[in-house]
Amino acid sequence: MRRLTLLTNPDTCNLHCPLCFLNQRGVPSGFGVMPIEVARRSIEKYAGVREVIPSTMGEPLLYSHFDELLELCGSLGIPMNLTTNGSFPKKWGSDEGLKSLLLACIDIKVSTLSYETGGLPESKWKANVERLLDVRRLLMENDSLRAVATVSLQVTLHRKNADFAPELLRWAERVGINRIKWNPVVFLGCASRELRERFALPEGAVEQLRTVLHSDRVRCEGSLHFEVRGGSCAVSGKDCDGKSLECPFADEVWVWPDGHEDHCPNPRLRWASSR
Repeated sequence: MRRLTLLTNPDTCNLHCPLCFLNQRGVPSGFGVMPIEVARRSIEKYAGVREVIPSTMGEPLLYSHFDELLELCGSLGIPMNLTTNGSFPKKWGSDEGLKSLLLACIDIKVSTLSYETGGLPESKWKANVERLLDVRRLLMENDSLRAVATVSLQVTLHRKNADFAPELLRWAERVGINRIKWNPVVFLGCASRELRERFALPEGAVEQLRTVLHSDRVRCEGSLHFEVRGGSCAVSGKDCDGKSLECPFADEVWVWPDGHEDHCPNPRLRWASSR
């Protein structure tokens, strides 16, 4: 198995995102915080996992047991694949906090939704990302033998940011981002009409974006380069280099705070009957 995703704190987020699947369902709270015992049992159950992903809906750096989870993964030699909103709350915004994350993780992805939906000023978000990159460069210069996380961006492409995506890519090239995951916005069947009108991409936008979001300096990936066939999770596509891509949900397990598992995290399938 490649990845184990732990939804550690889907109720706890310091920046409200209207596109979160929990908000789309109209029940953005109620799942609770994952007990560290559930996280530990899940990691021990899937001992051969390549990486652990803490949370995804909710800010993982606000998880009350994040330090324990970080220590647990470190003791087992399992790197984290961290996705954060870029606010780096509490001690994680210090140079020492950023350093510890860079040495414990295999990749740190910073979501652009935090400033696009009004939760964090864009200037502050960019300053935080650039500081993270500065700390990364210092680590690599001072100890080239230690593994240091790559820094990526996670971009949900929607009506409000599509025109600015090429500009974001140019900025990412300048500051030294390693990778960008471009993911067109996904709406559940229960998503409101108002939400779709605010964020749905115009017709033909996905195909156009596929042709322009390329770079020789930043690896461009994500579901922008996949085509989902109907309601199944059969996925096909090619990346920017023309290489065949596999289903991104294959061989992956998501664990919720109560311990139940999803073996296909495709939200359209998981909540197909949500109302």
